[in-house]
Amino acid sequence: MYVFVYGTLKKGFPSHELLENSEFICETRTQDEFAMVDLNLFPGVIKDKKISPIQGEIYNVDTNTLRQIDMYEGKWYSREEVELEPGFTAQMYFLIEYPFDLKDIRIIDNGVWTEN
Repeated sequence: MYVFVYGTLKKGFPSHELLENSEFICETRTQDEFAMVDLNLFPGVIKDKKISPIQGEIYNVDTNTLRQIDMYEGKWYSREEVELEPGFTAQMYFLIEYPFDLKDIRIIDNGVWTEN
């Protein structure tokens, strides 16, 4: 199954080790626009706010790795299928639960997560 990652699971970031046994497919971006927010140590993407395409990486993961990622992302995120360029479909994690007011959170206008 393809998974699209855009934050701390990307190459060179702290949690990429969860994907070390998965096949890297390519760097890409979402076809649709979403809002990436800066949660200090990691990003989140809000599905119903349209700002820009989200930049990230696609991996082919097995069932066990997918379960590990689900546990890592926890209750704040929901996994949904998205369309990616150039014609890929993959699972992506959207921020669904957050204990803060979004108007106080920095939006990352270009949809690219870099470490703070």
